[in-house]
Amino acid sequence: MIHTILFLYLSLVPKLFAQTVKTIKLCEKNVAIAYVSTRGTVFEFPTEPEKVVLGTKNSFSIVYIKSDLAISPATFNSRSNLFVYLQGRRFVLDLTTSPSGGSLYFIKDCDADKIRPEIKDAKRK
Repeated sequence: MIHTILFLYLSLVPKLFAQTVKTIKLCEKNVAIAYVSTRGTVFEFPTEPEKVVLGTKNSFSIVYIKSDLAISPATFNSRSNLFVYLQGRRFVLDLTTSPSGGSLYFIKDCDADKIRPEIKDAKRK
């Protein structure tokens, strides 16, 4: 009896699907396409960006959180270039809004010797 009730309960619970975390390798001479979810997306960089410039003003909102950029589209069809400056180097992302866009991107440098990642420890403030 308990097994029947448990089985019935579990069959009525909606299925949840986890989104995959995407990794983008950026080079200074390339433009990477990144699909921003309509619910927002976070880009994690190896080090804290020195400066971030959005190509089309008011197309996305950006919040800086140490080495992360949380980006939300202003409209359902927002599109813009994003220029990110890290340790004297410039990287370009072509941001496009998509309902099935990623929610988390790890940004890696195509040349690992150029940008040294910050060491993340437990005592971080």
